Amino acid sequence: MEKRQIAITLGVMCMLLTSGIIIQVNTTKKNTISSNVRISNSDLRDEVLEWKEKYERVYAEFQKSENQLEEIRQQVAKGNNTFTEEEQELKSINALLGLTDLTGEGIVVTVADNNNANIKDENLFEELVHNLDIIGIVNELKNSGAEAISINGQRVLSTTAIDCAGAVITVNGEKINSPFVISAIGNKDLLNGITRPGSYIGFMEEGGVIVKIEKSDEVKIPKYNKVINAKHMTTKK
Repeated sequence: MEKRQIAITLGVMCMLLTSGIIIQVNTTKKNTISSNVRISNSDLRDEVLEWKEKYERVYAEFQKSENQLEEIRQQVAKGNNTFTEEEQELKSINALLGLTDLTGEGIVVTVADNNNANIKDENLFEELVHNLDIIGIVNELKNSGAEAISINGQRVLSTTAIDCAGAVITVNGEKINSPFVISAIGNKDLLNGITRPGSYIGFMEEGGVIVKIEKSDEVKIPKYNKVINAKHMTTKK
């Protein structure tokens, strides 16, 4: 009988102990989940605050740029022509340097070899166009006030070389052939003065070279299509 009571008592104690362990485990899980939730919420709050600070910095920069842009708008609205004047000055400089296409009144001079020349003709040299002839015409055009010149589409600059390599003429290092079309922008009546008696053009015509001159209100001259390299020039500091 005593053994039976002891067994019952031990069984009840085991049940109570098991129940206590289960309750403790469940309590621990709840506390762990609650702690993790608190940590997660804290991390999320910190990240939100960090992004809020980034947004405020970016927005402040945006506002600064917007204010600067508004100042520029107001300057333009008040008739401030500074930017327009600088742009116009830059365009003028580019035109003088040959870095932009140009259109204006002027003349077009076309000179060509005499195709009827005979190789046995004593005057054959005079009946062909040489680089010195091109140079002579260009110099006369400049002296007559030409503001821009091109030869067969090659823009003439202060550094342009008009050379002769055997039977071939080169301008800016590019080969050109007869007929040679020399376009010049300027006062067309003054430029047409290169046809005066005793001029270089007259001398070429007397030699047998074919010459044609046209005055025009719309002479087109292309920009210089190469890179301008200044090896020795420097700006004064």
